Amino acid sequence: MKQCTGNLFFIVCKASAMEAVEYHSVIKFLYLKGQNSTEIHQEMVQVYAEKCPNYSTVTHWVRKFKSGFLSVMDEHREGRPPSVVTEKNVSTVEKLIM
Repeated sequence: MKQCTGNLFFIVCKASAMEAVEYHSVIKFLYLKGQNSTEIHQEMVQVYAEKCPNYSTVTHWVRKFKSGFLSVMDEHREGRPPSVVTEKNVSTVEKLIM
């Protein structure tokens, strides 16, 4: 579990979301250039090394793009929110700790 103080955890979560959009954008670009999942993943491994998304993630996004979904953002899902880190929650927890 990550232990962060103040707004650092909020910033880390935002950075992770931005990384995901970056990866999806690269996958989309290479897919539109005509590369398949294996070629895309191999190229991403060369660039991102251990930070590269796994092969199943690449194939998932290639399938989405093939089906006509061309947004690089994840679709909104019902149920539990993707994150409970909000300014209000961070402030509340900080007050409780102090």
